[in-house]
Amino acid sequence: MKKAKLLSPILLGLTLAITGCNTETQNNQSEQKQEQPQKETQNEAQISDLQALNAMTLQITFSTPLLEEDVNPDNLDIIKKNFEFDHELSLVNVPRLKIGSESTYIIPVTIQKPGTTYTVIYKDGEKQSFEASEEKINLSQTKQVTNDTFEIESFKEDGVTDYANIIEAYKAGRGDLSFQVDDENKDDNGNQYQVISSLRDRTVIITADNGEEFTANYVPFTQAADGRQAPKFRLSEGQTLTPGTTYTVSSDWATIKNPTFETKEIAPLTVKSAEAIDDKSFQLTLDKDPGMDLLAGRSVELQAEDGSKIQAQYRFSSRKGAVGIFDVKDNTLKPGATYIVVPMNDWATASDVSLVTK
Repeated sequence: MKKAKLLSPILLGLTLAITGCNTETQNNQSEQKQEQPQKETQNEAQISDLQALNAMTLQITFSTPLLEEDVNPDNLDIIKKNFEFDHELSLVNVPRLKIGSESTYIIPVTIQKPGTTYTVIYKDGEKQSFEASEEKINLSQTKQVTNDTFEIESFKEDGVTDYANIIEAYKAGRGDLSFQVDDENKDDNGNQYQVISSLRDRTVIITADNGEEFTANYVPFTQAADGRQAPKFRLSEGQTLTPGTTYTVSSDWATIKNPTFETKEIAPLTVKSAEAIDDKSFQLTLDKDPGMDLLAGRSVELQAEDGSKIQAQYRFSSRKGAVGIFDVKDNTLKPGATYIVVPMNDWATASDVSLVTK
């Protein structure tokens, strides 16, 4: 009995000590669990500054750099949902970090409506508001380049730069064309620049001298190709420019100093040869270097000896001089087969050009 009485306080003390430790540990774990979501929220990038640079471009500074998944072009559909705009405004392409900046991005959007006050929420953060910009990009001149395509050129010397020149994503490939601007888009010499953001899905109106109007669509990956700021625009499939006609180009996102050009008959490109790369791709060689990416958006049909046909699409930005790569669509090339190459929609001729697969 005495032994029991002596041990009871000790056991009680140990029990209390153990219980107290467990309780303290549980409380600490509970606090950590409660703190964890707060920490994640604090690390989530939120808008800290926003400028409407022009009618189709925003510049947004975030509290922290955006995650790789939030700027990856493969995630565009998801990234669009991260930005909740009102008045039907939406993203056109992914945010692009400016050269030399930690968290300031060029954001291409659909055309803003003059006089409109917009709001935007990024990933359920605080609502931000901004006034629509009515500023249009000052472009220089228009020029026909094929029977269904024309270009609109601008120049850095006139205070206009394509965003490819000032973003980190393209810095390595732009060479001397790449340069840094500050938050006001001024360079080291104080020169101010208008910024042409992504032209993805952009259109312009082209009007013939007889009043007939057409919508021309931007040809992807041509806005800063071949060291020039000369994006290509193309009429819808089956439409062509009429030789001897004067056309005027207009846009809701640009003001063009010399918006008219007179058309002439331009001979199609000439395909000289075709060579297989693998069972999904091949290269076409033209008879001469066109000097610009006139292959962009073009397709060819491969006609097999058994009568079957396969379509192939030009791989954007793959042209090196007179050579461009084409990828077959939803199919593979048969080994040891011979295909006749037929350019679709008459963008080129290919007299007796065959593709022999490996």
